Amino acid sequence: MYPYCSNTSIKNTTINTRETNNVIDLKQDQRLLQLLEIAQQETQQSLSAFDALMQNKALQQDVEMLRNAYLDEVKHLKLLQEIWYNITGKSQSQPQPKSTKTNSEAVRTEIEKTLLQEMEQTDFFRELLMLIPETELRDILYEIITDKQDHCIRLCFLFSKYQ
Repeated sequence: MYPYCSNTSIKNTTINTRETNNVIDLKQDQRLLQLLEIAQQETQQSLSAFDALMQNKALQQDVEMLRNAYLDEVKHLKLLQEIWYNITGKSQSQPQPKSTKTNSEAVRTEIEKTLLQEMEQTDFFRELLMLIPETELRDILYEIITDKQDHCIRLCFLFSKYQ
């Protein structure tokens, strides 16, 4: 018999029982709150990086791809604020990201820098995912991670295209 055909109702009740016995107050975890603040700062840096790439004249034929990544980062910032609110019960206001200009001669360098930043952030969000036991909040982080991986793939394409 294959594992997916087995009766899982017994397993699920034991897991649910274990989860309810170990109630963790995430509001008291200062390290987690600090990491969430860092995550928001990193997301703002990504917003600035994608905005700068969109403004670059050499990348205008790929601006739609960059705009999608930029909009994903806006979504990530809102999702991180939602996680913050779910944990603390307080809303958080964020300053607008700074727009930076890139020079068209260094397109490849800017793409590479943004790619490395996205890869580091993917690893950071994976580690953050492991700190949060609540499934609803983990799902939000999982969505952010998959978007970051998609950005890495798109930036790899742009990096190879503008060699």
